[in-house]
Amino acid sequence: MVLLPLACRAETLHVAPAGSANGACEASSPCTLQAAQAKVRALRIQGHDDITVQLQDGTYRLQQPLQFDAADSGAKGRPVRWQAAPGAHPVLSGARLLQGTREGALWRFALPAGDAPSSVYVDDRRRWPARTAACPHCVVDAKGLSNVPPAILHALQVSSLAVMHERWRDFRCRVVALGRGRVDLAQPCWHNVTLDSAKNGWSVASPVGKYYAGVDWFENLAGDPSTSGSYTVDAVQRVLSYRPSPEEATRAPSIELPVLEQLLVLKGTLKAPVHDLVFSGITFAGTEWRKPKSGDGYVSLQAGYLVDGNSRTALPDNGEGMTRTGRAVDVEAGRDIVFDRDSFRQLAAAGIALAGGTHGAAVTNSRFTDLGGGAVFVGDTEGHPADPAGKTSDVVVADNRIDHVALAYRDNVAIMAGFVNGLEIAHNTLSDLPYSGISVGWGWDYEGDAPVESAIHIVANRIERVMLQLADGGAIYTQAQSTPDTSCVLRNAIDMRHSGEGNGIYLDEHSTYFDVEHNVVLGSWVSAWASWSGHLRIVGNWTDTAGKPHNPGPTKLWSPNFTGLKTLPAAALAIQRAAGARIGHPRPGLPIRVPPACPKQ
Repeated sequence: MVLLPLACRAETLHVAPAGSANGACEASSPCTLQAAQAKVRALRIQGHDDITVQLQDGTYRLQQPLQFDAADSGAKGRPVRWQAAPGAHPVLSGARLLQGTREGALWRFALPAGDAPSSVYVDDRRRWPARTAACPHCVVDAKGLSNVPPAILHALQVSSLAVMHERWRDFRCRVVALGRGRVDLAQPCWHNVTLDSAKNGWSVASPVGKYYAGVDWFENLAGDPSTSGSYTVDAVQRVLSYRPSPEEATRAPSIELPVLEQLLVLKGTLKAPVHDLVFSGITFAGTEWRKPKSGDGYVSLQAGYLVDGNSRTALPDNGEGMTRTGRAVDVEAGRDIVFDRDSFRQLAAAGIALAGGTHGAAVTNSRFTDLGGGAVFVGDTEGHPADPAGKTSDVVVADNRIDHVALAYRDNVAIMAGFVNGLEIAHNTLSDLPYSGISVGWGWDYEGDAPVESAIHIVANRIERVMLQLADGGAIYTQAQSTPDTSCVLRNAIDMRHSGEGNGIYLDEHSTYFDVEHNVVLGSWVSAWASWSGHLRIVGNWTDTAGKPHNPGPTKLWSPNFTGLKTLPAAALAIQRAAGARIGHPRPGLPIRVPPACPKQ
């Protein structure tokens, strides 16, 4: 008999929703997720480097987020695999199943302590809080809103939310006082909503700007819901009242109540990163996000970048010093972390963020739908960190299907990148979005003259039905200065014919050193309006529009392109066929590296 060294022995641990904390983590005696995590740590200390944790079928209702750090890491190039058991579909959920009672036509649920939920689920379908009609004639003042109609005012309570949008920005502020024909809104939320900036003039897209069209609606209302499929919360009695739809009325009253704000947090340090982990076949679901109901509220500058805090005299001119939309899964200071064939659904805010000095990460072959915020965030808000290792790099986002996200926070983007060196966004299929599809290089253009990003490769994505609610965005949206000869937008299939107001490819503001080649752009075209953008090659693209150069500029190459097409040539049709998520594409191997040069044509 040949005895294998410990490092060569494969170890498989088995977990189950009803597993025991004292279980052996074997198929016949599964353990809990937390017990498996402890065993993985012990095995790694003993030198094992081939470890798989198999999650059996069912819903794992977390009482707190799973927290991973450097001690949970695999061996270099030999990751610990947390994956679905064969044929299983495990769900990590932050929601509680509540049983209610009937009271006439309503269902009543006693709520645990906490704020009113931003949404609940019945029969796996999201249900929103009851809303008022729009208030187009609400008048803005320093404390809140006046000229609120009696019918709307009667439906409100302290803790209701005012929801509105202007152009590319979205806002939510809590009601703190009700008066005669008016409401006062939480501070600093309302102060920051109406604030301007020194350079950009952001107030044009705010309630004090020329595009103000009133309040979209108020939610978190008093009284009983009048519309089927909606609910209200009595903030004093802590009772949720739900009006079931006719097909729901005969069933036993129950709802899924999201409670946790996060499900999985991987947090290393620059000196001790969390590394070599794979999460595969897992569904992440059932989160809440409470920040919009706080005093800070939800004040977006753009694309899920949020303005918080008191005593602001002006809005920031870039992404630094801002926060981002909450997310269910966070990776900070990670190395070679992979999420493959996972599912993100029924989340109050965003899906996953890969940031904070993460070097080597991938999100592949995954599904994102029914999210309150965006799907994937990559990179950092600081363009030039004091420690260069704090700049995220080498991230792959590929072969994912993303649709019906940013349902609550409408300015969020499906795939959003801050400052990052080495990012491949390839072969994703994106659709049905209120704002932009892919955005890179945020924030904006006030980080000096040195590049803030490099090797940004946006390749072979399929994007349609975007910009459905907000304005001034695009299917693919770039910002900021890249390192020369490293960044490109290639072979994407974009169809804006059923979209709202927006650009097919939007090279905004200080977008510099991007090649835009061999893209099919229908129903729209490429915009590079700013005179301070430049060193752009926009050539070899196909469009059914006139395709006129937008602010040509001395360093922008706009020809040849194929414009005004009634039918697409064979080469363009081949681009369309090849774009989008590929079925069964293998996940990237470790280590994850994005080459500095763009892929060849």
